[in-house]
Amino acid sequence: MKIVFILPLLLPTLLAMLMVFPAARPFIWRLMPLAALPALLLALLAPVPLGVRGDWLLMGASFGVDEVSRLFLGFTALLWIAAGAAAREWFSGTPGERGFAVCFLLAMTGNLGLIIAQDALGFYAFFALMSFASYGLVVQARSQAAFEAGRLYIAFVILGELALFAGLALAASEAGSRLLADLRSAELSGLSASLLLLGFSVKLGIMPLHFWLPPAHGAAPVPASAVLSGAMIKAGLFGMLATLPLGTQALPDHGTVMMATGLVTIFAAVLLGLSQDNPKTVLGFSSVSQMGLIALALGAGLVAPAAWPALLPVLVFMAAHHALAKGALFLGAGLFGAQTGQSGRVLALIIVAVPALVLAGAPATSGALAKEALKSALADGSEAWLPWLIVGLTLSGLATTLLMARFGITLWRKSPAAPSIAVPEGLVLPTLGLVMAAAALPLIWPTAAGPLAAPISAAGPTEAWPLALGVVLALGAWIRARALAVGPQVFRDQIARPFVRVANGAEKFVARKRRAAARIGRRAPAIVGERASHWRLGHTAVAALIVMVLIIEANGWK
Repeated sequence: MKIVFILPLLLPTLLAMLMVFPAARPFIWRLMPLAALPALLLALLAPVPLGVRGDWLLMGASFGVDEVSRLFLGFTALLWIAAGAAAREWFSGTPGERGFAVCFLLAMTGNLGLIIAQDALGFYAFFALMSFASYGLVVQARSQAAFEAGRLYIAFVILGELALFAGLALAASEAGSRLLADLRSAELSGLSASLLLLGFSVKLGIMPLHFWLPPAHGAAPVPASAVLSGAMIKAGLFGMLATLPLGTQALPDHGTVMMATGLVTIFAAVLLGLSQDNPKTVLGFSSVSQMGLIALALGAGLVAPAAWPALLPVLVFMAAHHALAKGALFLGAGLFGAQTGQSGRVLALIIVAVPALVLAGAPATSGALAKEALKSALADGSEAWLPWLIVGLTLSGLATTLLMARFGITLWRKSPAAPSIAVPEGLVLPTLGLVMAAAALPLIWPTAAGPLAAPISAAGPTEAWPLALGVVLALGAWIRARALAVGPQVFRDQIARPFVRVANGAEKFVARKRRAAARIGRRAPAIVGERASHWRLGHTAVAALIVMVLIIEANGWK
């Protein structure tokens, strides 16, 4: 039984260790997409709840999966598999392949390990491993911008790890146990809850703890950005779900702060993101905005524990939705950057548009269902905050649409630079895999989530007007920016040029038809006369033939 928990952690760790041998590197790169496969199989096949204890490891480490951690493990492993396949095309055989692969695999080990860890010490060890190994992913480019982003990242990591360690130690002391289940059921002090919220909020990127996130996403290579945004920032949410007494203890002050910062984060991140010219940085601010929604729901659960049974399934669904859509967007940006022809770029942009619409909340997508389910769950929460929360949720679709439009524009103008060895065809499969998973999530979720899928299945009809308004505003902003850039007269000429071309084409078509009709008109008398002559000759011959037949018949009768 222990092997099912050891293998998901042992395989990526072993591959990272083997990367020091140059002869083994080609083989390891071929296995890179499979490093997270044992974790995915554990999430899909293991019965829940399932747990084991290793007395010889980390003072008695415990590992296990339940309904919530199984779902987190599933979409996290899927993201690492897709990112591993993209990384193989991005880095295999390059000078920096060893450093990237080691950091990538260790971060994977930490990310998967914290999800299946059932005790505070093991959880913190894997959380720290993931955070510190990710520094190597951020500075992989070795450019000045990458090192600046790395310094900012590591500063916030240290802040978060200190707060998290202190919070876990204090919470374990108050609970009298290192098991995370005991921490969740204990009544924590305000200080320990504050420290835990601070440590996990750094990873979530909630304002004002967000400063590291957009630069890190912009500097990291595309495969690393996909897991940084899609998987690793969800570790902050998972940590809150695993350690805080949500649903059992009311923490109204903490909840009020979380809801207020969540509302500010949703819209302030949009304002900052719209001014960026790096498509990956725009996606980073989009992640900050989306984590504002997470903070809003968590705050509601801290204020009103009675609402937590309705909020928990929605939060898990929102985490899966954002992970798959954002991972697909980052890999899609890399696929776009690897294209060399115009037709390939257009096709890649169409592929990227699917997760962008999902994230913006197009009707019947996971984004729309998540917002509607969250509105219903919030109805059981604080009545004083409910109107503000509903307005914030509704307008968040508009905000995300504007960011996705900005992402598309910046992607077309300044796509991520792909290495020369990157073959576009090799990036298609991992990108399309995440795109299809993001689009099909509403269909997959009832089977995957079981009883946790009920609030999503019961979500009411979605509203399309925030998305439509966002598209109109984005189009208007683009028209205005284009007019200011080239000048009003030139812009009017550019707008009129297609219509002028159509009008000129139509005029030439009509002129050709008129000339053809004139030629036919001039030739008509000759054609008619010729046909009439043939008709007369033909009928004369027929008449002569008839006369001859009659003469012969008459002679025969005689």
